[in-house]
Amino acid sequence: MAAQVDGLMADARLWQAAVRGRAPAYHRILDQVLELLAEGGAVAEQVDAAWRGRSFSIFYERPLLLLASIRFDALGRGEGHPLWGALGAAEPDATSVTREAVMAALASESLWRSMRDRFVQTNDTSRAVAWLWPARLAGCDGAERPLALVELGTAAGLNLVADALPNVWTDAAGGPLAVATSLDTRLRLGIDLRPLDVDDEDAVRWLRACVWAGETERLARLDVAVSAFRSSEPRPVLEAGNVGEAPARLAHVVDELPRDGLVIAFQTIVRDYLDRTTSAAYERGMREWLGATPRGRALWLELEIVPGGDDPARLAVIRAHAPDGSGGVASFVLGRTGYHPVDVVADARAVSALCQVLPRP
Repeated sequence: MAAQVDGLMADARLWQAAVRGRAPAYHRILDQVLELLAEGGAVAEQVDAAWRGRSFSIFYERPLLLLASIRFDALGRGEGHPLWGALGAAEPDATSVTREAVMAALASESLWRSMRDRFVQTNDTSRAVAWLWPARLAGCDGAERPLALVELGTAAGLNLVADALPNVWTDAAGGPLAVATSLDTRLRLGIDLRPLDVDDEDAVRWLRACVWAGETERLARLDVAVSAFRSSEPRPVLEAGNVGEAPARLAHVVDELPRDGLVIAFQTIVRDYLDRTTSAAYERGMREWLGATPRGRALWLELEIVPGGDDPARLAVIRAHAPDGSGGVASFVLGRTGYHPVDVVADARAVSALCQVLPRP
């Protein structure tokens, strides 16, 4: 059996184990796909042909790309799609997933084009807490200091306009988390290997397809974010580039800001998609950029999954890195949250330490 087929089968089982209890329609679709792959034949050949030469860095990428590609077709075709009830209806019906329906869905040529040419890009704006909260801590709220905002791995750039969206986050006590809302933003820049254009309805449909069927709150927030991006003036600038090029670009951004300005570079669930060599080079480059930047002028923020925590609902951490003033970098885990953040459990000592190395103007 071809390597890509073996990879999809192994990854699908890992994904099913990791999200057991969620998205039952997705599980049933994968069950049917796994049976078809085990039999060999046309479906296995199409998987191998679509992904020949592609690499996948994290176990959930293959199954989610397959599911998003099917859902993309369903959203395009509407109720006539064989899996509309499972993937397009407001309330997914897992019982509508049959072997015949899955086989009919997999007969679509456009599905295999998506499998070949597209990439999983969720652009979940709940993850924007990774920069909105630290921006408040750094004294950017109320337009108190000029801000340059740079997102690494930006997809469609929707997190760059998240300050125009409702504050949906709470603290450990259940009260609203204080985030930045009124900003003097001089630059909103997104860098991505394959940035998406929200003026392209096809791209917006793909963003919707990457949100799991039935997750209506996420879909609603995505739609609001698309509207906010389209109406923002000036619009964020999206550039095609890889993360390895980011540190040099960020150095220029610092130089273009007033002396009391702050550059915030941030990423949300990016490391999973990088191989070890690329990730190590990226980390090194970002730390070199921070080490060469004056104290108080730059902040690198990461929202990334850190497996092994005590609470499965808070497997993500918000980590901050800032120049320490002596050519080095100070790093802090500001808090823990979920894969799609709702509440943030802050580490008060880390927050205090960050404020000391990143003084307000």
